Amino acid sequence: MISELRTDDPAAVGPYRLLGRLGTGGMGRVFLGQSPGGRLVAVKVIRPELADEPGFRARFAREVSAARKVSGLFTALVVDADAEAELPWLATAYVAGPSLAEAVEEHGPLPVASVRALAAGLAEGLAAIHAAGVVHRDLKPANVLLADDGPRVIDFGISRAVETTMLTLSRDSVIGSPGFLSPEQAEAGEIGPPSDVFSLGAVLAFAAAGEGPFGSGPTPALVYRVVNREPDLAAVPDQIRPLVERCLAKDPAARPTPTAILAELGGGTELAVNWLPEPIAAVLGRYAPAVEEPAMASAAEAESAQAVADDAVPDTDAIRTPTAPGGTPAAGEPASTHPSRTLLGRRGRRLAWLAAAAAVLVVASTATAVALTGAGPGRPSAAPPAKPVASSTWPSVAPSVSPTTKSPAPKATARKTHPAHATPSTTAPGGGAGGSQQTTSPVQAPVPAPKVTTPTVAPPSTGTVPNVLGEQLSAASSALEARGFHNIPWVYECLNSTLIDDVIQQNPGAGASIALTSPVQLYLQANNCATVPNVIGFQLTNAETSLQDQGFTNYSWYYGCYGSSQIGAVVTQSPSGGTSYGKSQLVSIKLQANNC
Repeated sequence: MISELRTDDPAAVGPYRLLGRLGTGGMGRVFLGQSPGGRLVAVKVIRPELADEPGFRARFAREVSAARKVSGLFTALVVDADAEAELPWLATAYVAGPSLAEAVEEHGPLPVASVRALAAGLAEGLAAIHAAGVVHRDLKPANVLLADDGPRVIDFGISRAVETTMLTLSRDSVIGSPGFLSPEQAEAGEIGPPSDVFSLGAVLAFAAAGEGPFGSGPTPALVYRVVNREPDLAAVPDQIRPLVERCLAKDPAARPTPTAILAELGGGTELAVNWLPEPIAAVLGRYAPAVEEPAMASAAEAESAQAVADDAVPDTDAIRTPTAPGGTPAAGEPASTHPSRTLLGRRGRRLAWLAAAAAVLVVASTATAVALTGAGPGRPSAAPPAKPVASSTWPSVAPSVSPTTKSPAPKATARKTHPAHATPSTTAPGGGAGGSQQTTSPVQAPVPAPKVTTPTVAPPSTGTVPNVLGEQLSAASSALEARGFHNIPWVYECLNSTLIDDVIQQNPGAGASIALTSPVQLYLQANNCATVPNVIGFQLTNAETSLQDQGFTNYSWYYGCYGSSQIGAVVTQSPSGGTSYGKSQLVSIKLQANNC
């Protein structure tokens, strides 16, 4: 899951702006980064003590170069790296999903269909890794991420450079999660692609049964079982057990290849669209970061809104058509354009229709057209007044004339006259006292329609953050949304609280006045947390026992030269004793070697 950056975390690594923290492992810290073009990446920064070891940077550069050749669909592709940086780093494609270790810890074993889909995806990923000449060497549940479109293998290739640096060169030293190592790796023998297949079998057994095939316990006991005992597959369903058994063969030559595994599973057809069980699929949103929209969108929206407003302004010249007596178009003039077609802008949006309709209704209700007919001298006949227009359910809009509107050229207009002051009729040429007389009406032009400005009520841009501490996620989200906040990222963490699944922290705090588009980050208490014991000074066996007693089963250890006189004792640990920490997260311990 994504958590906030800490005060000692960098703001950027190479060209990547850091958005949050993804976790900490034996190799270093892992961050969520964003490239200059907006792509999300996982950035792994190597630990300082590893970077300072002689020869590490050269080995790291070689392994990264090999890993960049891998292009499988079920791997997290290596996109960038810098072995010469102050702290070497590696960037891979970001995968929005939990690790297999986290998923099983929180939701239990996967159903058979999901395990078969997992096997197909991992087999194809290993095939791509091996085709590039790379051996993973550390395939385990924590290095398998579950995305909605299939699993991803991570951390391939670089573990060899780290392993060579962290180990003292003795045949009885091993590194990593001992329950998932191959026998040849546990005995420091020759390691090739079959070693990864053995680890694949152990990972599948863990996914199907909820625990590794060699149980738990101190590292020496696990290593002994891997080398000398048969795996315990009693809890693995029958549908997947034969495949797992063949992968876990002690003889590397007896194990199937990734290609053979794919063929057995139907060529990868097991990977359906909805391959994850519903409880796991439902929590994928935790791993989807909220990324700010580009600023260009606001300018584009403003330009579009201005264009719509321009389209809503009536073209008065287009609808002004001189008419001859009798109401017909004058000679040489086109027929009057229909207002609804003339006022409709090229975009044809609803706003243009509404603005045009408002303008026509205002004119219709405030002006009365009068036509004079030839009923006799001095006998005007006025047209009936316009009928009142039915009221609309839309809010009334008062027209306003834009100061930039050009005044139309003066034209003859009809005016209503009282009979006593009627305009005298015009006698046709050649007419006398007894001749016929013809009355000509003055040319009538419509009143120019003013530009209509539709007032817009801007929504509030800021709001006050409510207090949601102690609330469950759904209630907290509802309270924030009721105040207008919809950007609500959240993350489960170990926060030393007994209120499981409740909001323990929020940022910004209650009462803060912020923009409604700003994120309100929620931190909820996870349910798989424990306090890390202090094992400094312990021998390895005692340190492992102490960690296991508190529920920590995912830990790594390595020997190095740290200037301590306590040979074989724990010199440092991460995280430190007393830290509230996830039981499935990695605890790293360092011990003083004996050949320094």
